[in-house]
Amino acid sequence: MDRSSESGTPSPRRRRWPWIVGGLAVLGFLGLVALGIALVLLAGTPGTTTPTTYDEEYVSGGGADKIAVIPVEGTIASADSSLSGPVPIATPEGLRDALRQAREDESVRAVVLAVNSPGGGVTASDLMHDALQDFRRTTDKPVVVSMGDVAASGGYYISTAADRIVANETTLTGSIGVFIPLLNFSEASERYGVKQIYIKSGRFKAMGNPWNELTEDERRIFQSIVDQYYDEFVEVIVEGRDLPEKRVRELADGRVYSGIQAERLGLVDRLGNLDVAVRVARDLAGLDEARVVRYVQSPSLLETMLARLEPREPESLQLLRAANLDLEAKPYYLYLPGA
Repeated sequence: MDRSSESGTPSPRRRRWPWIVGGLAVLGFLGLVALGIALVLLAGTPGTTTPTTYDEEYVSGGGADKIAVIPVEGTIASADSSLSGPVPIATPEGLRDALRQAREDESVRAVVLAVNSPGGGVTASDLMHDALQDFRRTTDKPVVVSMGDVAASGGYYISTAADRIVANETTLTGSIGVFIPLLNFSEASERYGVKQIYIKSGRFKAMGNPWNELTEDERRIFQSIVDQYYDEFVEVIVEGRDLPEKRVRELADGRVYSGIQAERLGLVDRLGNLDVAVRVARDLAGLDEARVVRYVQSPSLLETMLARLEPREPESLQLLRAANLDLEAKPYYLYLPGA
């Protein structure tokens, strides 16, 4: 007979919830470890990227021959090569992969570069310009630019490498110039007694630091860099648009032009939308008909996982970005109102 029933006292039960909670914690930890390993395997070797293959989205037309529409949208910048996977086409790496795909596909007879970009970094813009020139040199496939809402500064810089440029009447283009953004906290530093001290090897080593006023010597050095990149911008327009250098320098005062103004000034070839640019590309390729496809990106598994894990950007950082205070102190071919 059960002794507990004789005494009237229920027998103590073993507590199982600590084991359950502990088991769940172990499973959660193992899940995080597995996720980390999966991310590492998907990312590959740090600092390397694998060539991206873009999906083809049908746009219009038909036939065996194709015209590839390659969109360049957003700010032009170098890709972050710390993780592998697809990179935006508004990067030298992304454009290089898209042009490689168009080069290797024998059915692609022409390329239309759909540019909707205010430009970006000088180096990234120059690399994209070089990639387009290399594509034209190594293939007999014409390149036509179709400008969207904005194709200014670096967006115009890369466009000069095309065989033809087509702009909408309402396109904002031009903004031919370069700038280096430098913050200055010197007044706030004096007011609040905050200083940044640099132990440096030469008097210009920390030039442009935001805690001190820019000296005249430092200003001249930065200006010489800006002038050098400005001259390069002028040169690509002279070569790409076959315009006299004097005329280009008259136009290259940093202002933006409408599509109508740009066409009248010789900065673009004709006015029209993407359909017009496609017809120009088809004529240059000597085609009666062609199937128009757009290169698009589908997010990879890695990108989807990282997007879910990425923390929400702090509001303060969003405000800095909106005020363009997050720009690095480097040269830009960028249309930035007020710059």
